[in-house]
Amino acid sequence: MGLLSLSAPATAQSSADDLARRHFESGVAYLEESDYENALKAFEKSYELSRRPEILLNIAVVHERLGTPSAAIAALRQYLTEAPEGEHVETVRRRIENLEKRQASAPSSATPAPAASSTPPQEAPAPAPPASAQGAPTAAPTPAKNAPAEAASSGRNRSPAFIALGIGAAATAGAVITGIVAQREYDEKKDTCRPCSESDLALGKGMALANTVLLGVAVAAVGVGVTLYLSDTPDEPVARSVDLGVAVLPAGAAMSGRVRF
Repeated sequence: MGLLSLSAPATAQSSADDLARRHFESGVAYLEESDYENALKAFEKSYELSRRPEILLNIAVVHERLGTPSAAIAALRQYLTEAPEGEHVETVRRRIENLEKRQASAPSSATPAPAASSTPPQEAPAPAPPASAQGAPTAAPTPAKNAPAEAASSGRNRSPAFIALGIGAAATAGAVITGIVAQREYDEKKDTCRPCSESDLALGKGMALANTVLLGVAVAAVGVGVTLYLSDTPDEPVARSVDLGVAVLPAGAAMSGRVRF
């Protein structure tokens, strides 16, 4: 339903009519801005001052926008009462029928929630402490800020195990490379020099020794890593560092490992 406008007669208007017109224009402006609350107030004030039935149609439009069809129907019925011969009678009747059908088809099972009381519930006063304990100082509650940190510290820490496994993987790769180089050097010297001097065989022997050392480091590191990974529990201390040492002795290579907590 469209909005109706008020046409001012050519003669001078009274102060009440002027005020009613200003409220009507304000209502139209509020309605265009979707400010339905202020639009309804302005239209109702305009109708109160002028008593023009046409303003009731605008009031019905605002109630429809606000989602209050019952109030819209009431405003339209009031228009029919005050202007039974008006030019909008047929349109208003059809509008009432449509609103009543829409209202009847709306779900009616939901009941509105009870309005919340504006007065907050009164809290019961706290019981007074015993007379014997009124003068005794009360201990402050222990802050719980460190609780998450303590809970986190009790979790699994598998970093040392992963470090040891990483060392084992790197040592394995080095052992493979040095083994390939040592084997290639041996095959080459076997075909080029007979007999071979110590200097000729130095590179091959060095690669073979490095291969042995790296292979031992790989085995030890993987063993330490697997042990740490499987033995780590939340309630037991975990390893904080892994030390692996390698020494080359005249009789061969020696290796030592140590885990610190």
